Amino acid sequence: INNKKVNSHRSSNQIPGDNIKPIMPHTVVTYTSWGERLRSACCGVCFGIILFLGSFPLLVWNEGRSIQRYESLEEGRKNVVVVADPTASIDRSREGMLVYMSGKAEAGADAAAVSDTTFGVSPSNILKLKRVAEMYQWEESSSSHTTKTEGGGTRTETTYSYHKTWSDHLIKSASFSDSSHENPSSMPYTSQIFLADPIVLGSYTLSNGLVGKINWFSDWTNDGSLSVDNIDDDYAHQTAIVYDNGFYMGSSPGSPEVGDMKISFKYIPEGTVSLVAAQTGETFTSYVTKRGGSLLLLRSGYHTADDLFLLAERDNVVITWLVRFAGFIIMYMGLKMVSQPLEVVLDRIPLIGRFAGDIMGGATSLVTCIVAAALSILTIAIAWLAYRPLLTFTLFAIVAGLVYFAKNRVDVNRHGTEIPMVKATPIFTDAEPSAPPRDGFV
Repeated sequence: INNKKVNSHRSSNQIPGDNIKPIMPHTVVTYTSWGERLRSACCGVCFGIILFLGSFPLLVWNEGRSIQRYESLEEGRKNVVVVADPTASIDRSREGMLVYMSGKAEAGADAAAVSDTTFGVSPSNILKLKRVAEMYQWEESSSSHTTKTEGGGTRTETTYSYHKTWSDHLIKSASFSDSSHENPSSMPYTSQIFLADPIVLGSYTLSNGLVGKINWFSDWTNDGSLSVDNIDDDYAHQTAIVYDNGFYMGSSPGSPEVGDMKISFKYIPEGTVSLVAAQTGETFTSYVTKRGGSLLLLRSGYHTADDLFLLAERDNVVITWLVRFAGFIIMYMGLKMVSQPLEVVLDRIPLIGRFAGDIMGGATSLVTCIVAAALSILTIAIAWLAYRPLLTFTLFAIVAGLVYFAKNRVDVNRHGTEIPMVKATPIFTDAEPSAPPRDGFV
């Protein structure tokens, strides 16, 4: 039987507050023949080879990126110029130079008020306002359990369960296994960000790149200005009510139904920021280092220039290790897919096939994991050798020296504690029966 599906239903799960029939988990049983598994495994070999080969350039590129970023930050740390007072007149002699400054980021004098005109929300003294639109929708989750059958096939039982949740994006119910759970085809309102334009720091205007780094949103609390009368949309004006720190559109906030919407808001107030960037006229751009990297740093609150570079170095280390781990996983998956046909072939053996395939699957998983780890480490070492040969050879020399020194210390300690061996000569007495005869006496 190839890919045969059998539907069934299991225990009920009633959601409180929903005026619907009990929700039944939906179970689909799929049978896959040995031939189907073998064809799928053989096709997976090609994809596995691509993954395996693709992991090497990813790991090499990551090491080059990491070294370039580190050297760029070191160069920036040495060349950065501190601007003590950003509110002073702009010094044109610093044009194109890497500068550091810290001060209050605020909306420019000619900037329009930051507001969501659709819902009439306009807090004062803010840099950004974010509308969060959420719809109450069905969400599908699934769990699968696969067992092997006689002849090398498999039986997969997948259980789909459904629950309702608030989501800020549209969940497409057309792909659900059970078509009786249906979501609306669109959201009348979506999340959106409104920002002050321009945003300034003293005498300078923040560039789009720096404005994009301002992302520390916090929940906005209703200050009493929320009112349905301020809504500039006919549908929302007729259906919305003020609820909590936003608006609710639907039957009842205490008993939501699929399709109901709620609108809330987040904001970023004006406040102190610290940045490192290249001064370009009255604004900033990314600073291009001799190594070919770019520097454009911004953080919330007061930080010294050294703090900004240290935080950037920390981020670089985190990214480097995440990409290394991703490269290892890609390599492991590729090797595992290449070895998959062997496991499928063994499953075909009568009586012991399922056990032989399981043993082979566990063995190949262990071996491919070890091989992937070894090749990943070797690739990273070769990349370091290619990008920084002097440092790599220096580290090898240091390690070799330490190993040689440790070995010599162990040898010295061992020889120094040896107890000298003294050869003893046995002494016999006449009383001892085993004593040899003396001068002819018996």
